[in-house]
Amino acid sequence: MSMQDCEAVRPKGFPLLSSDRKAAGIPFRVSRSKAGIFSLSRNELFAGLAALAFLNGISERIAMAVRENGVPAALMSTFDISIIVWAACGIGLSFLLRDPPQPVSRADRVVAALALAALLLPVVPISWLALSGLTVYIVKSSAPSSFMHRGAWILLAMTVPMLWGRLLFAVFSDAILRGDAALVGWLVGTPRIGNAIQFADGSGYLWIAPACSSLANVSLAVLCWVTLAKVENRPSSWRDAGWILAAACAVIAVNVVRIGLLGLYRESFETLHGPVGATIASLLILVLTVAICQIGIRHAPARA
Repeated sequence: MSMQDCEAVRPKGFPLLSSDRKAAGIPFRVSRSKAGIFSLSRNELFAGLAALAFLNGISERIAMAVRENGVPAALMSTFDISIIVWAACGIGLSFLLRDPPQPVSRADRVVAALALAALLLPVVPISWLALSGLTVYIVKSSAPSSFMHRGAWILLAMTVPMLWGRLLFAVFSDAILRGDAALVGWLVGTPRIGNAIQFADGSGYLWIAPACSSLANVSLAVLCWVTLAKVENRPSSWRDAGWILAAACAVIAVNVVRIGLLGLYRESFETLHGPVGATIASLLILVLTVAICQIGIRHAPARA
């Protein structure tokens, strides 16, 4: 019986069965609402997981900033998270979604399931670890220079200040803080004991806390470079290390000068160490980091 005959005997308004469609060569489509998560494109699936990992990773900082400073002050300070991190996250996610939609493969589903399982654990660092693994997989499985590939690189670099830099500091904190103290002591011209330097007036010692270390801002210089390089789609080269080092030196200089001023002018300690001093130092670090990285990107060779 032909399809025309089927149409003749089929009551009006009665839909064709899937077997009839297959026999007639008519494609059988599953609606998006019924397909669930597997109807998502590869881009949407990975962008959603990356966004979830980011939100999980910053949740602790947001809660702490709101608890200590209140909502308005926490918002003004961007929850003690650098503008560079916020910008990198937005750009990275938008790049993942900007690539032409791709179907989800079996390997994609396995990786997504593992990432989701990790994100369900109530441990904040695990979220950054999951994001690292997810972005490494995207980098390896996407076409070079594609938006997906570049966005994954940006999100991977974002884990440097949020996870890997912190782990590095945890291992080498003593040496890093002693290095900061040595530079500040040289600038102020006073003796150093461990990671503490004597105030210029000899009234006591200034202890350099882990939160005052230069390493956190150095890791932001790495993130800034990777973000701008991938936005401009510039190829990687050994020159990158030189520009990143220049940005890192500028960041360290600002941090050392600020701590040095604390040692020189103890009477202005609250101003220099408080919100005013922190805001000015953060703005200087942001401007210098972006400016140096942007100059480096412009001088880097364009991709052929």
